[in-house]
Amino acid sequence: MTTMNTRQTFLLVALFVITSLAFIQLDSRRALDPVKDAMRGIVAPIVTQVGNVGTRGDVAMEREIAAVKAERDQLAAENAQLKAAVREVEQLRLQAKLQQDRATWTMLQARVQAPDPTNQQKFLTIDKGAKNGVEVGMAVVAQGPNYIGQVTEVWEESSRIMLIIDVSQRVGARLADGGDGVVFGVWQNGGRLELRYLDRDSDPQPGEVVLTTDSPTLRTARVPGGLIVGRVGDAPPNAAKGDTQTVPVIPLVAFERLEVLTVVLTDGS
Repeated sequence: MTTMNTRQTFLLVALFVITSLAFIQLDSRRALDPVKDAMRGIVAPIVTQVGNVGTRGDVAMEREIAAVKAERDQLAAENAQLKAAVREVEQLRLQAKLQQDRATWTMLQARVQAPDPTNQQKFLTIDKGAKNGVEVGMAVVAQGPNYIGQVTEVWEESSRIMLIIDVSQRVGARLADGGDGVVFGVWQNGGRLELRYLDRDSDPQPGEVVLTTDSPTLRTARVPGGLIVGRVGDAPPNAAKGDTQTVPVIPLVAFERLEVLTVVLTDGS
């Protein structure tokens, strides 16, 4: 292959410059307008087609993303429903065992409908009421023999259960290893439960079980003894005051996860 010599290169450069000047001169006189219009007619549809392809691609991508999000949300909802169903089955199993262990008790299973919508009080509404034999004051348990509160209002087909952690609630209680007192709800005050009026000589241990009491003088009406209220938490430094002491109690039930519970209609006494 031969290469161009200097003379040929110079001639090509000169030709390019002359041609460019000629086009510039013609364009300034609008002599090239017909040519440019023709070129636009050829190029414009191609540009539009390419743009449309990009737009269609964006729309398709957005639709695909929306479909993936919808599928994800559907799976999340189904997963939540499955978890709730598993919790309900487990709670029903524990309630069935409670009925076996307390054969002389008459109990009524109920489904939780809703908590307090204002979140000012700690109560649950259930789907059983007066026509099912529910009465004000009856004890309510969940997940086995865990005491969660009392019936405070009854309608024909539903009832309100005030949870033990609400400040309006209290129940006579005792330590598993001895020592009587009263458990108070303190949720609105930033806690959960407190065991008060416990004798100063009592030695509550962290983790020790707290039960509803059988004591005739301290027992709360219509609340059977021996139900689990919770476990002793770590006592603050100033727990002892005078002849009594106060210790925190930690419930063993996640109240916000309750699907079913049991109303104790009679305890056989």
